[in-house]
Amino acid sequence: MLPKILSLFFLISFTTFGCASDYGKVIEATENAYYSQDYDSAIPSIRGLYEDAASKDQLLFLMEAGMIFHTKGDFETSNKVFKQAEELSDNIKTSLTKEGLAFLLSDNESNYTGEDFERVMIKFFIALNFMALGDMENSKIYFRRMDFELKEMKFTAAAYRQNNAARLLDAYVSEKLGKYNDARVQFKNMESLINSSPTVASDRFVLALRENDSRDMGKYGKGAAYVQAFSNSMQKVNIQSPNLSEVVIIHEAGKSAIKESRGKLMDDEYFALALRGAIEIAARADGAGVSVAGVLATLSTAENPIPIYRDRDLEGSRKRNFYINGVEIGSGDVLNDYSDTAIKNFNDNYKALITKNVTSLAVKVVAAVIASEAAAKAIESGLGDKNKNDLVSGLIRLAAGAAAGLATAQVIGPDLRCWRTIPSNFQIKRVFLEPGEYSFNMDQGTGITTNAPTTIKVEEGKPLYINVRSYTNNP
Repeated sequence: MLPKILSLFFLISFTTFGCASDYGKVIEATENAYYSQDYDSAIPSIRGLYEDAASKDQLLFLMEAGMIFHTKGDFETSNKVFKQAEELSDNIKTSLTKEGLAFLLSDNESNYTGEDFERVMIKFFIALNFMALGDMENSKIYFRRMDFELKEMKFTAAAYRQNNAARLLDAYVSEKLGKYNDARVQFKNMESLINSSPTVASDRFVLALRENDSRDMGKYGKGAAYVQAFSNSMQKVNIQSPNLSEVVIIHEAGKSAIKESRGKLMDDEYFALALRGAIEIAARADGAGVSVAGVLATLSTAENPIPIYRDRDLEGSRKRNFYINGVEIGSGDVLNDYSDTAIKNFNDNYKALITKNVTSLAVKVVAAVIASEAAAKAIESGLGDKNKNDLVSGLIRLAAGAAAGLATAQVIGPDLRCWRTIPSNFQIKRVFLEPGEYSFNMDQGTGITTNAPTTIKVEEGKPLYINVRSYTNNP
């Protein structure tokens, strides 16, 4: 009778609780098509994932879809998708039901809300899409919305979460719209975050020229040496030469860092010690200490619930030189490193996340222990007095605790959901060219895949914003 009852414990354990899904496998087909530039396959694939998704995952699939359309160059559709993501991100609320479920089961059951710097990125891509479409007014609206959020983050988050690529492009758009004070404010914000920069120095000089501000022209005169302006024949000319138009290369480089498992929960000494103490205290408080040993033994199979971000495309994330009509114009500055931000964010908060998860995990485990105690008592009551002895009772409790521990281990795992189609970093390069058609290419190195155009057309009085995506597909 005892073996049958104990086998029932294990059956219940594995049917009641399921393992958390691996997001990398969920989106694998979509991601492979996207990075192969097979957008005709990637788009219906991500659409299917979104349509079949639970509400908790819809924001993430919208972010992935918006990025796919953006890289394809379908900026209008990308904006439709990103605006839907923006609305969902701005209004998403975790219900009490979902919050309780996440607390007792798996964090994969909670809504994907993204980090604050990711939610800013949604607005950033909308602004980029409007720039590519030549709609400066709407682009400025979204940069203004971003600026509000970045100001909020400035007082609540580390400086590395600030988006300097957004600030620089906001300054360019503001300058084009004649909103010189807005441009000046963004340059000052950048100076406070990245100190001296040839890019900011040259741009401050250009802004001074636009405003005809002799004081600032003198103050930022050294920046004139960094301004790159060329004739049709790619001969250097003075930035004050007539008919020059600005060309801004927005290089979206590499594949973003992604979440991976840290390994077994009990292999982390700091986490294991904190969790063991919390479980024992909570179990004693509920009078369920008998089964703790069995639960702790089986927790050795559980994964650490806190993931780790790892780089996956260092080669593709490097700076690349650009060439116009065969003339090297240099590389862009890395002004927003998404991968670095994600990694630092998780590393900086690791111990805080442990503290948060210890409480949650202790509740999960103790709840399982209490359930196993009740089940053990029910088994004992059915054995009859002649079958009862201390050894049998001990085995029943140990096995019940072990079964409860296995069930709990199945739902303790990292939430591996993360934005996988986003670039690792953003590099920006600005030059000034006379109107005309030019050849365009970039350093590609080994194994670089890019959507960079082979020719560009510069029109008088009209800025040209070039979105270049590149990465490696090395395993």
